[in-house]
Amino acid sequence: MKLFGNKNNTKNESQTKKRTKKKRSTRHNSLLYLIGILLVSAVLATTGILLGNDLFALAKEDREITVTIPEDATVGQVSKLLDKSGVVNYGSFFRLFTTIIYRDVTFRPGMWTLNSNMDYRHIVNEIRLTNRSTQTVTIPEGYTIEQIIDTLVENGLSSKDELTSVLQDGEFNYDFLPDDLGNETNRLEGYLFPDTYEFYLSDDADTIINKMLGNFQNKLNDDSEGDSLAELCEAKGMSVADMVNIASMIEKEAVNADDMYQVSGVIANRLNHSSEYPYLNIDATIQYAVGHLELTDEDMKTDSPYNTYTSKGLPPGPICNPGLDAMKAAVSPAQHDYYYYVANADGSAHIYAKTQEEQTANIKKVQAEKNAN
Repeated sequence: MKLFGNKNNTKNESQTKKRTKKKRSTRHNSLLYLIGILLVSAVLATTGILLGNDLFALAKEDREITVTIPEDATVGQVSKLLDKSGVVNYGSFFRLFTTIIYRDVTFRPGMWTLNSNMDYRHIVNEIRLTNRSTQTVTIPEGYTIEQIIDTLVENGLSSKDELTSVLQDGEFNYDFLPDDLGNETNRLEGYLFPDTYEFYLSDDADTIINKMLGNFQNKLNDDSEGDSLAELCEAKGMSVADMVNIASMIEKEAVNADDMYQVSGVIANRLNHSSEYPYLNIDATIQYAVGHLELTDEDMKTDSPYNTYTSKGLPPGPICNPGLDAMKAAVSPAQHDYYYYVANADGSAHIYAKTQEEQTANIKKVQAEKNAN
């Protein structure tokens, strides 16, 4: 009886152990399942938060971004473009949203200044084709801030007071701008890129100015044909501010694109040999200071930091808004030994000289030709 009883006890103990192991295994599997559910939920929640933030722009940085939309761009193409440029973080989600909400949306080709803190609806409404009236405006290379203001107002865009107010006191978030802009109307001189723009007639002054600054930023960082202007400046140890300053003088002085590199070479030679040539002697800087083209002897003595006949080195800032050719010439001056130049009799070209004696002779020759005519 004792042996039989022990056998049953052993059997019961074995069954109890099996049940205990089964319970432990079940609890373990349940725990793993619960952890899996929590992980999946966390991933879904995080994804939802990220997508929601992108959709509604709940906590995105304030950054102006200029994008160029090509002709007949599809929703997919625009979504990729906005994703790549940083306007949206999830291009595929933007595409899904736009396809569902706007269906057969058509985008307006051209250059648009957007902000990374815009929600999806704001972005689409900004760039889609609507019945809003637009105005095309061309800003020529070499225009000053004052000329740009007049051109915009003449084309029914904003008002002189509003544009002046934004130019003086507006806040702009662009790395290429000097840290201390001050509050003068011409503080953005040199950075409103000359180009043909299409604006909505309802655009405010801030939108207009930011579109032009955004265009400058695009041109500065464009590396589609090699090193960008920004990269060339960095390689040469030249600040963007100095590049634009020099380019503005080149824009005003040169007679054509080829001549720009020669003029740039003269400026570079004088800056690199400032002990011997402390003054740039650029007529255009005095014209900027006095506000007219025909210079008198008194104008040449004008007491202004922009008078490069009496003030050493570069002027305080750009004297106009230069185009791309002038900026390229500023970072890649022609290599020569010229320090002087004078326009020929009909103003179609420059005559270059290495010495003051040569320059004086050239001036006399030009004057004689003018008198003969």
